[in-house]
Amino acid sequence: MIKLAMVGAGGYAYELIKRIVDLPDKIKLVAVTSNPARDSSGRSFCQSKGIVIYDDTDSMIKNVKGIADVIYIPVPIHKHFSLTTKCIDAGFDIFLEKPPVATIQDLDELTRYVSKRGKKVPVAFQYLYSSIIQELKKRIVEGRYGKVKRVRGMAGWPRFDTYYKRSDWAGKLHINGEWILDGTINNPLAHMLGDELYLASMKPGEMAEPVSVQAELYHGHDIESEDTSSLRIMTDKGVEILFNASLCSDAKMDPFVIIECEKAKIEYTGFCKATIMLKNGEVDRINDDNEKRINMLTKLAEHYESGTPYPVILETCRPFTLVVNGAFESCGLPHPIDKKYLTFREQSDSNGGTIKTVIEDIDHILRVAHENGKLFSEVGAAWAKKSDIFDLRGYKKFPTTARFESA
Repeated sequence: MIKLAMVGAGGYAYELIKRIVDLPDKIKLVAVTSNPARDSSGRSFCQSKGIVIYDDTDSMIKNVKGIADVIYIPVPIHKHFSLTTKCIDAGFDIFLEKPPVATIQDLDELTRYVSKRGKKVPVAFQYLYSSIIQELKKRIVEGRYGKVKRVRGMAGWPRFDTYYKRSDWAGKLHINGEWILDGTINNPLAHMLGDELYLASMKPGEMAEPVSVQAELYHGHDIESEDTSSLRIMTDKGVEILFNASLCSDAKMDPFVIIECEKAKIEYTGFCKATIMLKNGEVDRINDDNEKRINMLTKLAEHYESGTPYPVILETCRPFTLVVNGAFESCGLPHPIDKKYLTFREQSDSNGGTIKTVIEDIDHILRVAHENGKLFSEVGAAWAKKSDIFDLRGYKKFPTTARFESA
């Protein structure tokens, strides 16, 4: 059993805490931080479970020395770098929430930093720890389906108004001078992008190395960053990766990824099902109904205790961060979608949201772009704007263009 302390007790941290208490043989949650000024259901939950609560991170770090083995950091993106270094300096090992950081320079600097201290920092891309992804990766690496030629992904995850009111960083490009780049590619649907990059590579444990990205970034909500995106990524092995996603869809459309190989086509659906159609006519299926966060937490604990390599560490994520930065370099500031193409519906979601923003015909546009391997501008979306291809070779610092000076 490992002893874990958690930075935070609300939002996503609360979702993790609820699952950790169901893993008494794997992880013991010894402490959390929670701002007493906030009305946090996570704080109340921890109190009911007898978990020690500290009002701030510094107090927790000071008091859990010799008690906690690992500190889990599921905080806003722009705080990942500073909190990781602070906790490591205090002598702790780290589990870091995805995405690791917002910029490639921070990723490279953090990677060097933890390496000098003899650490390996696992990144919590929860679906990359799943048995279905690991099995697909194993088969692809073995060459069972021949070379990977193209990967296409599509998703629509509606987010209501309250999603962007939940914190001061939601929907932001940066805050207090620190980059966030919140949006489909760097937050909720970062999982799909990470999976695509991982399955596009035929090297064990690695994401495919991108050499260029062409990205169209938009927002229907009244935010700085993007909530709707269309990317074409080219890798050093000539694999084309398409990513089409929106948080302004009408229906919920769970991620649907197609991996086109020389000898097979793999349909990977909703992070839990795969259908493999071989060119010889055979069909194979893989199902994975395990709760993905519980599975990830279990795997993290097992790898920590055994000392075996983690499936996903900071170094693994470099291609992901390259793509995120390159997407914004390609597009520049995300384009606002004209309100004549938007519908604002009074509805309710499970989080108390009251307004749902929907881009006109976006569900159909997503499907057509996905099926044809195209970007939004290439399938005739009325509001779409073509973007530049951005070369990622030798790229080391975000941003390089003056288009972000006004951000």
